[in-house]
Amino acid sequence: MQPKTKTILFILLSFILGIFCGWFIEDHVSMKPEHTPGDFQKMLAERLRLDEHQITQVDSLLEIRRQQMDVYRKQMFAMRDTTQMEIRKFLDANQNKLFDAVIQEMNEREAKKREHDAAKK
Repeated sequence: MQPKTKTILFILLSFILGIFCGWFIEDHVSMKPEHTPGDFQKMLAERLRLDEHQITQVDSLLEIRRQQMDVYRKQMFAMRDTTQMEIRKFLDANQNKLFDAVIQEMNEREAKKREHDAAKK
């Protein structure tokens, strides 16, 4: 095969691979907006044929559970912070710098997730 033909095939295959990867990432990896809690409540009301009183009860229960989850989430973050401080006690100065980088990466991922979640609402 001539170099010119190889080059054209390489460019063509790269283009096709790029299209495939773009499609795959868009459909399977990218953060698409998910359903909001209101969507879930609306779906329940429609599919279960809830009356107004039942809708109010379900909404109230779900709000209570959301508040409880917020409390658990705060406790989890406090425990995480305490654990990180305890881990630091076992590390030398260089390892603490590396640990700082790990924590920074985790915080950035968490911030992106929060931004994504906030955009859904």
